[in-house]
Amino acid sequence: WLFKSEPGAYDDLAGIEAAERFDRQVSMEEMSGKPALAGMMLLKRGMRLSVQPVTRQEFEAVRAMGRGA
Repeated sequence: WLFKSEPGAYDDLAGIEAAERFDRQVSMEEMSGKPALAGMMLLKRGMRLSVQPVTRQEFEAVRAMGRGA
């Protein structure tokens, strides 16, 4: 665990901010049915919903789904 009072506690954390708002929510079930996302770490059995690596191709596929495409 990292505590704010520890020196350097946040040095290794990535800064994250929203780049856009999707027109609709994209469910895990919907993502699971997309061949482009077949290898996505987040969708593998036993993976926790947390920060997971995402390839550019996976990112663009989910982004398109959120835009309604």
